[in-house]
Amino acid sequence: MSNIRSEELRVDRYDVAVFGSGSGGVASAVAAARRGCRVLIVEKNGYVGGMLACGLPYLGYLDAKQRPVVGGLALEFVEALKADGVSYGVRRCPKHDSIVGIKPDEVKLTTAKFLKENGVDILLHTAAVDTVVEDGVLKAVICECAGTRRRVEAKVFVDGTGDGVVSYLAGADYEKGTPGVDLQPPSILFTVGGVDKKGFFAWLEEHPEELEPYTMDYLNESPDFVLVTLQKLWQKLNPIGEWPMGIWAMIYINRFNDSEICINGPRMAYTDATDPESITKAELEGQRQAVAFIEMLRKYVPGFEKAYLVHFNDAIGVRETRRIVGYRTLTVEDVKAGRINEETIALGAYPIDIHGSKDYSSQFIHFDKPYGIPYGVTVCKTVGGLMMSGRCISVDSQSYGSCRVMGTCFAVGEAVGTGAALSIQKGCRPEEVDVAEIREILLKNGGILNIDNEGKRNR
Repeated sequence: MSNIRSEELRVDRYDVAVFGSGSGGVASAVAAARRGCRVLIVEKNGYVGGMLACGLPYLGYLDAKQRPVVGGLALEFVEALKADGVSYGVRRCPKHDSIVGIKPDEVKLTTAKFLKENGVDILLHTAAVDTVVEDGVLKAVICECAGTRRRVEAKVFVDGTGDGVVSYLAGADYEKGTPGVDLQPPSILFTVGGVDKKGFFAWLEEHPEELEPYTMDYLNESPDFVLVTLQKLWQKLNPIGEWPMGIWAMIYINRFNDSEICINGPRMAYTDATDPESITKAELEGQRQAVAFIEMLRKYVPGFEKAYLVHFNDAIGVRETRRIVGYRTLTVEDVKAGRINEETIALGAYPIDIHGSKDYSSQFIHFDKPYGIPYGVTVCKTVGGLMMSGRCISVDSQSYGSCRVMGTCFAVGEAVGTGAALSIQKGCRPEEVDVAEIREILLKNGGILNIDNEGKRNR
């Protein structure tokens, strides 16, 4: 006999219900709301904004030739961040092509305001725990907050959970990793205080081998940068057991003050973030490695003599778990060939960035031209009424290494919300929506769906 207090099960009815408030979820919710839909966004954490609100920068706004590949709602949101003093906007990056640096806690406020101003209802501290599927169509998601359950019904559901939680609970087909290869490892994100940045920069000037491909002029231009450094120190210290973190460099994310930085690492190999024992082990061991890494910095790196731990991110940064099977699958061949066609609803241009699952290895492959992301990768093939936004869209494991970044996810999310709204308004399933109509709406909103060799857009 069930102990669920069914008499207290509240029922909420919406046109579109979005689960997960990362970049893909936020964009989907706002785009659908702007097309006249009643929209709910459900978030398991106590804030909205996803990994951006945890301190990671936006990537994927410019291609290797510094041409804009992401516009529309994604660029509008960056402008909202700038207006609130939360970001300096899109900036060139010698390593990642582009970045959008941010103030993480303020991101939570701007994102909530962005959702509310567009009429999106928000539920925090609430997670999906079950689904109702009838005749192959998702009808409701059961949510829980501190033991209190409610039933969310919608005409279209959007899975923006990153891990594909709603899709998994609904029985959708999915893929994880590559046969014979483990998942990309997650990383602990932590903030370090007491950093003498001028002292560290002075040391970098004396050790230019730790700067490539950056320059001191670039670092001094503005505080919004991500610096991948200390590779040479890793080569020296790792063989003698003095490098206590499972990554071959320090990924230094600058904070907009005089004494704090964020470090993206340690990298936790052999982790499946959908397995509670595995993710627990990664969290605890990663936190231990982070503290040891700060001790190493104090010992070996000028500018860090007084460094100390300020904050561990609320949750480990997960790179890869489930990828839900859609009507189309983006492949690495599509990415490398720069294929763009009439099904394209967003462009990707970030390098193929794959962190080794078993050792220190990494792949970071730049390409000369952007590629198109087709609408079919956002619509679940095996469960009706279900779409995906963010990193759980239908892609292979290698193309995933490029399209998983937040700028690209935001662009895809705008198309997802638009497609969801049109399916409701046209009385059809999401996979039956005319992609040409989605594209027309995206272009009118400043979206970028093509770039020729001269950098001209949308021709």
